[in-house]
Amino acid sequence: MSYAVTFRSLVLSAAALALSASAALAQGRLPAGTIVTLETTAPLSSKDAQVGQSVGLRVKYDVVVKKKVLIKAGAAGSAQVTASEAGKGMGKQGSISLRPSVVQAVDGQMVPLSGNGASAAGEGKTGNAVALAVVVSPLFLLKKGKDATIPPGYELQAAVANETEIE
Repeated sequence: MSYAVTFRSLVLSAAALALSASAALAQGRLPAGTIVTLETTAPLSSKDAQVGQSVGLRVKYDVVVKKKVLIKAGAAGSAQVTASEAGKGMGKQGSISLRPSVVQAVDGQMVPLSGNGASAAGEGKTGNAVALAVVVSPLFLLKKGKDATIPPGYELQAAVANETEIE
């Protein structure tokens, strides 16, 4: 009889150990809508950027849920250029927009993001070009507006698109 009790205790202990080991591996659940603060890693200009181009980002601060870091500061992420227009004649300013797409969690999986992203505009000089063209010469209508630029370290926020299990 004591062997049966000992064997049953051993099986129950092994099952409890297996459950605690699997619980230790599970990091947590990353809820949809969790805010992630990101920053650009390289300069971006409307002169060179192409719509659809992938842009490197990195996480600026740890993302912590229930006292567990699920996305570490410095983790890689990316965004897509959604609009890009170089500065044009008559002083028309350039513009660029990007939207964050994914970020890497502590378990290595890529977590989809949503949000408006960021945009920038160059300096418009349309008024100056027209005024100078009227007073001095029509050649001033060729004056080009500035291209939009997003510097490295430019901060933007995004939200986790879908609830994600982080292991």
